Amino acid sequence: MAGSEITVCKLRRYDTGQPWGFKMQGGSEVGIPLQVAEVSPKSVAGKAGLRDGDLICYINKAYVADVTHQHARNEMIRAGNDIDMTIKRPGGVGPKTAGPLQKEDSIDDNYRDVQPKTYQILQTELPQAAAAGGRPASIFDKKKKARSEYTKTEQSGYTKAYGQS
Repeated sequence: MAGSEITVCKLRRYDTGQPWGFKMQGGSEVGIPLQVAEVSPKSVAGKAGLRDGDLICYINKAYVADVTHQHARNEMIRAGNDIDMTIKRPGGVGPKTAGPLQKEDSIDDNYRDVQPKTYQILQTELPQAAAAGGRPASIFDKKKKARSEYTKTEQSGYTKAYGQS
């Protein structure tokens, strides 16, 4: 019996430098449902069971079937390194057949509190600097002599065209 199968693919990676290994296409702005366009077989997505042509319904409990492409990308970024992607696989074989998807209410409790790395460093340096009676380190504290040769210049920003002396 041919039908659609709804599956949850759990994508996990070690850090943000590692790519997910799939391309996403579509979105409400182009009138095409969000779907997986291409999956690298040995990537995080390939090992998690994601396949070409899978329709993306949820990204970590956030309903994304009828949102813009950029909104879906933002959901993936917000998810960090752990994504539970609910997909609808067209043409699946087996007893599981999918009915129409119901949109769940997305609440703010579904999101992790993500803090930028610079903010985390500042949080650790602030108490130490306050105890010493100063402020946290800054790139502006460096003297002009301590900067790299590339950033040191005594000339104006005007540059001559190639071949001019």
